Parts: sequence; C-alpha cells; structure tokens
Amino acid sequence: MGLRTWPQEVTVAAAARALKKPVKLVLTRDQMFTLVGHRPYTIQHISMGATQDGQLMGIYHEAIGETASYDDFTEGTVGMTRFMYACPNVTTKYRIVPLDRGVPIWMRGPGEATGAFALESAIDEMAYKVNMDPLQFRLKNFAETDPEKNKPFSSNNLKEAYQLGSEKIGWAKRNPVPASMKDGDWLVGYGMSTGVFGAHRGESTCRAQLNADGTLLLQSATSDIGPGTSTAMVQIAHEVTGLPVEKIHFELGSTAFPPSGSQGGSSTVSSVGSAVFDVCTALKGMLTDAGLSFDNGTVKPAAGKSDSLQEVLSRQNKTFFEITKSSKGGAEQEKYSLYSFSIHFAEVRVHPATGVVRVKRVVTVADSGRIVSPKTAASQMIGGVTGGIGMALTEEGIIDHRFGRFVNNNLADYHVPVSADVPHIETIFIDKPDPITNPMGSKGMGEIALIGFSAAVANAVYHATGKRIRELPITPDKILSA
Repeated sequence: MGLRTWPQEVTVAAAARALKKPVKLVLTRDQMFTLVGHRPYTIQHISMGATQDGQLMGIYHEAIGETASYDDFTEGTVGMTRFMYACPNVTTKYRIVPLDRGVPIWMRGPGEATGAFALESAIDEMAYKVNMDPLQFRLKNFAETDPEKNKPFSSNNLKEAYQLGSEKIGWAKRNPVPASMKDGDWLVGYGMSTGVFGAHRGESTCRAQLNADGTLLLQSATSDIGPGTSTAMVQIAHEVTGLPVEKIHFELGSTAFPPSGSQGGSSTVSSVGSAVFDVCTALKGMLTDAGLSFDNGTVKPAAGKSDSLQEVLSRQNKTFFEITKSSKGGAEQEKYSLYSFSIHFAEVRVHPATGVVRVKRVVTVADSGRIVSPKTAASQMIGGVTGGIGMALTEEGIIDHRFGRFVNNNLADYHVPVSADVPHIETIFIDKPDPITNPMGSKGMGEIALIGFSAAVANAVYHATGKRIRELPITPDKILSA
C-alpha cells in the first residue's frame, strides 16, 4: 500500500544492502490483510437541524476511528462536514482508539470516503424530513465560499455538475415517494451524493532532454500505480511544445531521476505535471536563446536564423539540450480554498423478498478543473465507482477478536465487485480550468471518484425500500431486518 513505508520494506532494503544482492519479499494473500494496512473501522454520530423550509441550522459530526497500539493513524473523516454546506453552526469531533491490530491506512480512499457516507446519508435523510427533493436541499444549502476557512473557492462548479448529472440519470422523472417504483418483482430507487477532496499540489522536479533527432525525453522519480501518469505527462509536454506525442517519452520510477513526491492524494498530475509544464516552457526559452523554436511539431530555426538543431548542437559539442526544473505552488494559493468535487447518481434495484441489491446505472460527474487526459480520467472515475460499489454492498472484513486477525483473509470470502456487479458507468467532466491550482488548470481526480459514492447507493436503497441502512456494507440481511 502506497503513502507509507512499511517495516518489511525497510527489512528488504537492509537485507539487500547487507548481501549486496537484490532481495525480493512476497507477502501471502492473508498477510496482505494484516501487514499493509486496512480501512479503519469507524463509528460515526451525526446530528442535524434545519428549518421547515430546508435551511440547515446546525450539524454535529463525531467520528471514532481505530488505530494500532504502537502507532497513531488519523485521517480526515469529519473534514468534509466542516465546509461542504452553508450552515452557521458546525461542530466536529474526531477521536482514535488504540487496538491490538495492524495499523490502518488510506485503504482505497481516504477518511473522507468514510465520512462522506455518514454526512451524505444524513443530508438525504434531512431532505426527506423537511419534504424536499434531496437535490434541491443540497442546492438550497450550497456554500458559495468555504465557510470553514472563510476563503473563496479557487473554482466550484457543483451547481452545473448537479444539473448535468440529474438530467442524465433522469432524476426529475422518478417518483420521489420511497418504495413507490417497481420493475417487475424489483423495487427501484434513485440516490445521489456529493464527494470532495483537496486539490493538492506538492513540489516536484523534472529533467528534459531534447535530442538531435527532435525527440524529447522527460524524467522524474515519481511512481505510477496504474492511473496513466506517463500518458498525462506526455500530453502536457505535447501541449507546451507542440511536438507529436510519438516524439515524447516520459520515464519515471527511478531514484536516479529528479525527485518527486509519491503518488497519492490526487496530486500527481498537479505536482509532476506542473514540473513538466515548467521544464518544457524553460526548454522553449533555451531554444530561443540558441536561435531555435518549436514549430509545427518539429524544432526549426527561429525567425531570421538558419542553423538547424543538429548544427547548433554540433557547434556546441553537444548531442542534446538538457534542463531541469522544480515546481511548486506559490503564495497565491494561500488566498483560496482548493478542492475537487464530484456528484454521484445511482439507480438501484432491490429485491424485497431476498434483500438483494443491484446497481443498475451510475452517472458520475467530476468538477476537477481541466481534464488533461480524458481517457485515463474516465478510467479513474470508473475505477472509483467500482470500488465504491464494493464499499457500499460487498466488502466487509470479519475479525476474530481473539487474535485480532481477519477471518475472511482471502478473495474467496472477502467479496470485491466482479463484472456482474458493475453496470455501465457514465462519466461526465465539467472540464473548466481552475485559474489557481497549477499552470494546466487541472485538479486532482482519483479520490473524488470514490468519495461519497457509497452514500448514493444507500440513499437509492432508501428511495427503493423506505429503509435507511446506516452500516456498510448494505447486505441482504440488513435490508430484511430493517
């Protein structure tokens, strides 16, 4: 699991240094359940008050999470509650309890994913209490500025996201009365929720090497766990230089390359991408000084010059131009509240006799600035929703409290979503550049793909059945006994 150095990693490094040979450690499947973290068990209490016309007046959100007896692990479980809605009175409390278990980690989503389930379920419940449409209730309590920090948002297009998502899912066509819609033997329900996560940008460094044949090599020591970092970096370099993507190569994952932050926290494109943007911009300046310029996908002599790239390099006894640049956010960012947002809409079917829940359709909308790589961005959203289906309906770690170990420490008994559990997921992007976060105008996306989605499913189950399930996962026994 990323974002943390585990003891076994230190041990392997020490062993490799002592032996002066490569050392590989492979964890068994059951060891992966205990030695590299897990989503912490969390108990949450929410109290909420609103006027009869739907204006929020007060929110109290308390969360108690687990940690290990030998380490303190904390996460942002109640963070979203402090600023998501315009409410004059908000109190949050977060406490951790040490247990004789392995230390938890940000398991497929940070603490905001856990906290959003409680908050967005409560928002939905309050909307029904005051006889308002859950979408209209959220719009009525929309926060134009960050009420926690008393700062303007760098960008916030949630209202447009609400509109686009609701139109695509057919929100207005549903019967708002719970347990009123059927499809054969199945009850039909619609639910929605909001997700949010900080639009972070860390310091990163990138090296650019422009070769005599006009190809561009970029290097940064960032890692990649699957979201398509190289694709996004090549796209950013292409847009700055105009070089065709087939002439640009991005290398990562080596400590021999310029330093970069680890991948996580939805910050890689913003952080490493800014370094790529800056180094490519600096490279353009270097070429200008040498009498060259990027022109129509190639490097050509600048206006009034005649020497080619090869001739300029040869005269300087070089085989390539090289430049390294570091990039980080500036003081301007301190004036704003920087967040990415998501809206999730889910349509479900619930079988009243068996309690089985099927997610029939999903529309998820991302307000994450300018989309640098649309294809990989869509994959991120689809992956987050798929993980959210698991969080909402199937995934549950069963603990043997005698030993503090998982009983279902295998993929036969620990149920993750399979293809049959995942419907068509429609992704929509607002795709409006954020003027503050970074030179590309992008904001992080990986976390908001999952944050809040489990609440959309729970709210849809309530609309289908009239039963409010407050514990995840939502399994048939909980529906039948509610």
